[in-house]
Amino acid sequence: MDQKKYRDEHLLVEQLKEGCQEAYGYLFGIYHRELCNYMTVVSGSTRVAEDIAQQTFIRLWDNRERLVVQENKLKHYIFKIAYHLFIDSKRKKKKEFELLESLKQEAYLEVADADASLFEERLKRVETEIENLPEQCKRVFIMSKKEGLKYQEISERLHISIKTVEVHIGKALKRLRAQLTIFF
Repeated sequence: MDQKKYRDEHLLVEQLKEGCQEAYGYLFGIYHRELCNYMTVVSGSTRVAEDIAQQTFIRLWDNRERLVVQENKLKHYIFKIAYHLFIDSKRKKKKEFELLESLKQEAYLEVADADASLFEERLKRVETEIENLPEQCKRVFIMSKKEGLKYQEISERLHISIKTVEVHIGKALKRLRAQLTIFF
């Protein structure tokens, strides 16, 4: 069929409904570039615009048998399909983003909960090991690490030498490291 005949929009739509690839090619040729330009303005991206234009023509072809277009409104119809596809893609991306953010938030909370429970478990293990230290060693260690006393202050309170305080702290740390290395 002569392409000049496709300038009659009614005939073009009828030929599309019948599956005429020549009519489809003509339609693609006259609107594709203009549709890409329009969608570039709408989307701000030539890549997105080209994808939307391609989806538009695919949708038009797939639904050609049910094509209902008001007279001289084919261009408007095509551009409207493209615009709706763009809006749908934005909605889909927004939902995907929200889902990813939700999953990320859940993962952070799980890690925080796991870290907190692991911390609590480790803390209990350390406290248990401190309780298992020999009595004088435990007393010196607690005064130093929990109460924050200096070796001199511990020495004076317990009436032992600073060197003895150092020995007890060293013994406590060595024993705790040995007992807790497996756990940590």
